[in-house]
Amino acid sequence: MLIPISQMTRATVAAAVLSVIGFAASADALSSTFAFVVVEKNDAGVEELVARNTVRPGEVIQYQLNHENMTDEDMAGIVVAAPVPEGVTITLGNQTTSINAVFEVQADLDPELDGLEWSTLPAVRMVAGPDGVLREEPLPETEIASVRWTYSDPLEAGKSAVNTYRVRVN
Repeated sequence: MLIPISQMTRATVAAAVLSVIGFAASADALSSTFAFVVVEKNDAGVEELVARNTVRPGEVIQYQLNHENMTDEDMAGIVVAAPVPEGVTITLGNQTTSINAVFEVQADLDPELDGLEWSTLPAVRMVAGPDGVLREEPLPETEIASVRWTYSDPLEAGKSAVNTYRVRVN
């Protein structure tokens, strides 16, 4: 079964979030772009990133978020967040950043709290056992709803940063 990538990425593009804390940001202060490629392996087993319009279940998509500081001042407090769209599951261990940052995932980590919570890796969640007692277990990748990078360093004036993450088509 072939799945058009545009169906899966519309939600990702629409929901990708970028916030700048503590900076008087104008609409043109930070230029952000979103791209995706399909991860394939060639005959030698080496990964290749390929632009395609369709994917099959089991294939891997790499999302790339690019951000360029269009000002003449450093930008501090940047947080880049992006969803894990329906129909795919994140594959942890492949996320990258070109700037020093803290990577976190968002999921329902504690049933006693409303909404979703953020956690660094390795993430754990609380689940009720058969006796009703809450116990801790590793967070399954299938439960991750979003990812984010909190930049530890400012994005220098005129410089760019790149963040990537991968998902597997369900």
